[in-house]
Amino acid sequence: MLFTSTIWQSLNGTGPLGVTFNFRTTPFKTCISSCKLKLPESKGVLWGSVAAIVLIFALAYYFLMPVAEVVTVRRGTAISAVYGTVRIEPAFVVRIRAQNDGFIQLAEPFSAGRGAIGKSVEKGQLLATIADEDTARQLKQARADLQAAVDRAALPLPSSELLKAAEDNLQRLQKVVSSGNVPAVEYEKAKSEANRLRGAVETERIERDRNLKSLEATTKKLEAQMKSAEVRAPIDGLLTNVQTIDGELVSDGNELFTVSSRKNYVRGEVNEEDVGEVKPKMKAKVQLYAYRTRTFTARVTSVQPAADPTTQRYTVVLEMENPPDNLMAGMTGEMNIITGVHENALLVPTRALFVDQALVVNGGIVQPRTVNVGFRTLDFSEALSGLADGDHVIVSDQDKFHSGQPVRQRMVSSPPPPKAP
Repeated sequence: MLFTSTIWQSLNGTGPLGVTFNFRTTPFKTCISSCKLKLPESKGVLWGSVAAIVLIFALAYYFLMPVAEVVTVRRGTAISAVYGTVRIEPAFVVRIRAQNDGFIQLAEPFSAGRGAIGKSVEKGQLLATIADEDTARQLKQARADLQAAVDRAALPLPSSELLKAAEDNLQRLQKVVSSGNVPAVEYEKAKSEANRLRGAVETERIERDRNLKSLEATTKKLEAQMKSAEVRAPIDGLLTNVQTIDGELVSDGNELFTVSSRKNYVRGEVNEEDVGEVKPKMKAKVQLYAYRTRTFTARVTSVQPAADPTTQRYTVVLEMENPPDNLMAGMTGEMNIITGVHENALLVPTRALFVDQALVVNGGIVQPRTVNVGFRTLDFSEALSGLADGDHVIVSDQDKFHSGQPVRQRMVSSPPPPKAP
């Protein structure tokens, strides 16, 4: 069998398009088949096809173009700020240590140990006791001795009765000695005895008082020792640390608890090259990671004169205006201390800048611009020159674009511009 085919076409649209299939006859069967396919004569169909192909290629080219995320340059308030980190710290922190040796027993409200961290405590509230049986026995005996001494002091002195009798005898002899019935030597003897007894009574009184004072001092000392065995909260606040467990043997000086005041303050840190711009009473914007959607206003109260020897960062103390109700020590965040303000300034997102360079999309083509930057913050920078109001600047993946490159634009949101403090 022999198969042949012929295809011809008139490229100018006037000739027919034909396909012919020929099969040789066989001894038994002859089959000739001819089939012709003809295109319409109209040129419009051809040009429509060409336009469709061009459109497909154009759409493919457009959708394959790189996408640039852009933000519109706009006017607003430019601020100069010193960036720093912040941490919420308690105003007072008291570390409570053991005052004697012994086995500690936690008070019932704090028997959970570290599980009790965060509980409120009041000044003088019992946190734990440190068992000291020897001191307890000594205190019991001292109190008994003191009471016995007090009871004895209520009784007459041993020599007081003898003194009274001697003084009565001396008065009697004094009346009769002048009559001569009693020798003068007897009177002198009685007088000497009375003086001796007076001295004895005074000595007994001094000894009694000295003994009482000694017993009182001993009792007070032992009571102080027993009182030191009671671990009590020194201030109102929150229990922020527990470093012992119930029944543990502790020694004098061991740290047991930490109590922090409920009042907090904002502790900020700034770099050495920025601290010279920070002054007391300056306003600051504070953002805490626990409140990502909120910005708080604070004011600088003081700048500590010494830097941290390890980080060389300076501490700035701030007071927050209208802090949240559940502000807790240990929260961290960031701050911008406002050092200057320019109204109606041209603002460009800081992330659109690489030092002083920016990429602008104009008519779908990337154009580099050199920007003269004024005030700068984390979110926005002031463009003194190089950009115009309404320019579209690329804010991400700038390293993927180059001058003259055609791109598609996609508008993205940016943080709200800053407001005048």
